[in-house]
Amino acid sequence: MIRLLTESDRSAVTALLSSEPSFNLYMLGTLEKLGFDQDFCQFWGDFDTEATGQGALRGVINRYMVGWTVYGRADADWAALAQVLDAHPLQADRLQDNPGGTPSLLPYLRRYRTTKLVIEEVMELPKPRFRPAAPPAGVVVRRATIDDLEPLVTFYAGADDMSRTRAGVLRPLQDTRLWLAEEGGLILATALTNAETNQLAMIGGVYTQPAARGRGLSQAVCSALCQDLLGAGLHPVLYWGQPAAGAVYRKLGFHATGKWRAVWLEPA
Repeated sequence: MIRLLTESDRSAVTALLSSEPSFNLYMLGTLEKLGFDQDFCQFWGDFDTEATGQGALRGVINRYMVGWTVYGRADADWAALAQVLDAHPLQADRLQDNPGGTPSLLPYLRRYRTTKLVIEEVMELPKPRFRPAAPPAGVVVRRATIDDLEPLVTFYAGADDMSRTRAGVLRPLQDTRLWLAEEGGLILATALTNAETNQLAMIGGVYTQPAARGRGLSQAVCSALCQDLLGAGLHPVLYWGQPAAGAVYRKLGFHATGKWRAVWLEPA
């Protein structure tokens, strides 16, 4: 049975998502910050009404604007979860397809087809494994403030596939955290958190200007961000697709824990 979730479902949703918290960090963070009462953010749940009288929650699908995330047990009603996405009046743009889980929603979608599917490696950083990295001489690594907004907007505008909108830059400055490496007042590299819960933080936005690469700047700025997170009692998580990025993270002490599956959609 599928229904729209409300505040009364919080404990059940949190329990299901917390079975694999690193893979469900985005939904857990959204739940903590936004709850169930936003028109741009909704949660639906799949309940196994045959298993118990009240029904056990076995799958969740979340819409945040035009992006969707799904997570569920192997016995979840995947066809019914897919129908929620298919039937929504707003056109979907992207799907995090049950990261870390076995089933996929894709075979059950009728309204959409896949334009791109990316599978990346998920890594985590336990505090005892952390190996800090210092920046090169003359480079300052610091946490960005709202005063850095305009230079950061310019920086990310030229970041190729790592580019971010103005809103995408403003959000971590206001809601999570963003660290930068600069030299002579110019921003050379950045790293930020896309989502945080009271226990976990998802790192993203790691980018170094092409002319400044090969100097260990990504490693230095990620190190500073991880030190900030670990000092705040948060467990760093990230995912990557480029071998060079994976090498940087392994040097800091990150280790692989699974796969992340992201899907871009268009009307079928």
